[in-house]
Order: sequence, then structure tokens, then C-alpha cells
Amino acid sequence: MRNDDDRGAPTPVADRRRALQLLLSGSAVGVAALVGWPVARYVQPAPEDEAASAVELPDDEIGLWDAKLIALRGRPVLVVNTGDGYEAISAVCTHLGCIVKWKKGRRQFFCPCHGGRFDVEGRVLGGPAPRPLARLEVEELPGRIVVRLA
Repeated sequence: MRNDDDRGAPTPVADRRRALQLLLSGSAVGVAALVGWPVARYVQPAPEDEAASAVELPDDEIGLWDAKLIALRGRPVLVVNTGDGYEAISAVCTHLGCIVKWKKGRRQFFCPCHGGRFDVEGRVLGGPAPRPLARLEVEELPGRIVVRLA
């Protein structure tokens, strides 16, 4: 079947085919942009000035030997009330980067991935972790505590 008439001009079939190709191509580009934009924003780290460099909590929010998970510059941090004060420890295990959990009954951090254990100050007690958990600065103020990057 020819799509050209005797004078070489495209027939309506060729015009419709070309219009359909343009429409489908444009739609594909639009869908890719709609899906790609949120994914790109999610993957891109927050600029330094947008990410919180300090988190403030009421001092009565964490019970004795309890822990609260907070985010500081997009990274998980566990704040523990020891009774003598507060400890803020990075919740990222130094072995493979798993998120550690606080075990109140044992007063230890525990890595569920490979069994690493850390004391309340982040020191390695057992498991494959090569170094202690990172400690953060805690400032105790009347009625509140402020956790900052050390």
C-alpha cells in the first residue's frame, strides 16, 4: 500500500500515522517527567541549609532508660535518657550501616543485621562492628534538650 498519491503528496493515512506517533511520543515524555521528577527529588540530598543541624526535644518526652529516634541532617539518631543525663548516638551501625535498636532491658544498642551490641555511649560490646557508634552533642536546657552534630 502506498501512502503517497501520484504527485508525491502524503495521503491522509500517512498524516494520521505521523500525528499518532507525535502524540504517543509526547505522552511518553510527559509520563517520564511526571515519574522522574519525584524520584530525582527523593534521591537528591537536602542542601546543608535545609537539613536540620539541631533538634530540640522536651526533656519529659523520653522516660528513664527509654530512647527516642530522631532525624538529624537526614540521618537516624537515638536519644537515651540515662537518668544522669542524655546520650545521643548515631543509629547507623558501623559494620554495614543497618539501623540499630535500643534494648531498654539490657541498656544496650543492638544491630538486628549481624548481632552487633553497643553500650549506652556507643562503645562496641560484641559483634562484627569495627568501631563505636558516633556520639552527638547534647545540650540540656531548662525543660528541653538540644541535640547537635558534634
